[in-house]
Amino acid sequence: MDIEQIRADTPALAEIVYMNAAGAAISPEPIYNAMVFMLDEEARIGGYHTHNKYKEELEIDLYASVAKLINAKPSEIAIVENATIAWQKVFYSLALTWQAGDIILSSTLEYGANLVAFMHVKKLYGIETIVIPDNEHGEVDVDALDAQIEDLKSAGKNPVLIAISHMPSNNGLVQPAETIGKIANKHKIIYLLDACQSIGQYPVNVKKIGCDYLTTTSRKFLRGPRGNGFLYASSQQLETIEPNTLDFFGAELDGANNYNLRKDARRFEDWENAYALRAGLHAACDYALDLGMHKIWKRSQIVSIKLRKAIAEIPNMHIADLGTIKSSIITCYHETKSSKQIRAFLEEEKIHLTLAGDHSAPWDGEKRKLPEKLRFSPHYYNNENDMDKLIEILKIAIQ
Repeated sequence: MDIEQIRADTPALAEIVYMNAAGAAISPEPIYNAMVFMLDEEARIGGYHTHNKYKEELEIDLYASVAKLINAKPSEIAIVENATIAWQKVFYSLALTWQAGDIILSSTLEYGANLVAFMHVKKLYGIETIVIPDNEHGEVDVDALDAQIEDLKSAGKNPVLIAISHMPSNNGLVQPAETIGKIANKHKIIYLLDACQSIGQYPVNVKKIGCDYLTTTSRKFLRGPRGNGFLYASSQQLETIEPNTLDFFGAELDGANNYNLRKDARRFEDWENAYALRAGLHAACDYALDLGMHKIWKRSQIVSIKLRKAIAEIPNMHIADLGTIKSSIITCYHETKSSKQIRAFLEEEKIHLTLAGDHSAPWDGEKRKLPEKLRFSPHYYNNENDMDKLIEILKIAIQ
């Protein structure tokens, strides 16, 4: 992997130390240029004509690239406005098929926005959510999950969904997604994987994972634009799932009083789209594929392991990450100095990061009761100088 060329593709990296890929990674020039080109074309010939002119790229090539990224079929991909909408479209469509008393199973580290949806369907439909026990490393205890499902079924309960955040945003843990998939398939329970932090960082393979649905964004480790994301719906699920909202793109009008659903996952899409953002997503997928997802994961691991170790060696700094395998999300806090103060100091020195509070994983927050944390999320483009500067300034910040 040519790190110098990768950094040259992103001129801002010469000016700042960027450690917020888990928030919104900076796009390299090929991705930025793809979006600007499409906007220029829209300004030059109009939106409809631009779409028609680049229809093959926007309607065929894009879906092929997204599908290749996760080892899916193009027909199993829908492109939507963001990861939350992708997740909601799947979740609330499934909820239409549930009955009062049905059960969702989720992890301690589930994302806060998803928890709101769990509470919402309880209010609307009487759906219950049960937390899967953790193992000693903070991950989903897969043996406990298997037993939990058996016990629920023996008691006449109906678990209808396993919803898991693959790489939680509030610490560096990686959930055992493939093993969870085996358990979900064994018990014939629908499996929804929130892959917001894994796409673009980790070589995700939906067939190996065994998830029925996957949702994600473009803007994080994939380095695409803000304002779009995508979902995967397996071919098997597409035989039965009907979206909770439809327009005449997701379904074709059959006369004045009937409609027919699209056969593919694009039934989850609406007619209106931001095609410049789609061009950016396409370029982001191709950029990642050209680098190679296994190489990206290997490089990201080298960077994050080294940085996490260096932070842990600073007196009175505590790493808050769980898990046996860790992602490029590094969370930490100081014994006495607030994370807000430290972040402000680092930002003044052009080190870009964010904070991780309990709102992003409320169940974990209640369980561990940690102070607000610094969140560093390096990526394959960070180099030795970035890490050295961060550690140097961090030591000054906590004095």
